[in-house]
Amino acid sequence: MYKISVVIRVYNEQKHIREVLESLKRQTYSNFEVIILDSESTDDTLKIASEYDCRIEKIKKKDFNYSYASNVCVELSQGDIICFLSGHSVPVKDTFLEDINSMFQNSLIGAGYGDVIALPDGSLTEKAFNTLGYLKNKIFRRNNKIKLENKIHPGIFSCSNAYARRELLLQHPFALELGDGGEDVEVAYRIIEDGFYIASNSELLVMHSHGKKFLDFCKEYKSWNKMYNNVLDYIECC
Repeated sequence: MYKISVVIRVYNEQKHIREVLESLKRQTYSNFEVIILDSESTDDTLKIASEYDCRIEKIKKKDFNYSYASNVCVELSQGDIICFLSGHSVPVKDTFLEDINSMFQNSLIGAGYGDVIALPDGSLTEKAFNTLGYLKNKIFRRNNKIKLENKIHPGIFSCSNAYARRELLLQHPFALELGDGGEDVEVAYRIIEDGFYIASNSELLVMHSHGKKFLDFCKEYKSWNKMYNNVLDYIECC
């Protein structure tokens, strides 16, 4: 039975942070801790978080990038498994953490990630895109909910809903050079190189979206592909 550290990087997340923490409060699994890492929020994020059983830590906003914040979270954690959620990633099932623990009983799995559907206030574009992706995985994996992956691709190990063995994250910290995005893909590559699988688990579902409408969503989608190519260039150079 692993101890799970749920780490949540936040900046002005008052809109959904209560939903995230309420979901964690309802979990059937009890061997976990919650760490909130705040980057100088100016809204009620920390006021809301203080109402829950979680540890609140802070970094300077000027120091923030995704890699730096994630590495700080790993260092602060005491769990065997690190679960990365954003301040607007709401686990859907009360067995979310229990299912993560069960998945990591397979010693060949070094890390994993789950599916995403849009929040109720997400845009129609996000709802359509994410729901179709989730349903596709449900259909193709109806006999086996977990797919073991040994090659990287865009979206693998996305840290809005991802989990990894802490010992591997200490060996392979997130690259500061990729702190604007894509750092999670690079870590997935290192874990695979160590001989582990990355597990894609359609049962580990969160609600997560940014409210981006069609044109903005298309721009973001293009930026994901560019980000992925930057990661490939970084891996080749390093």
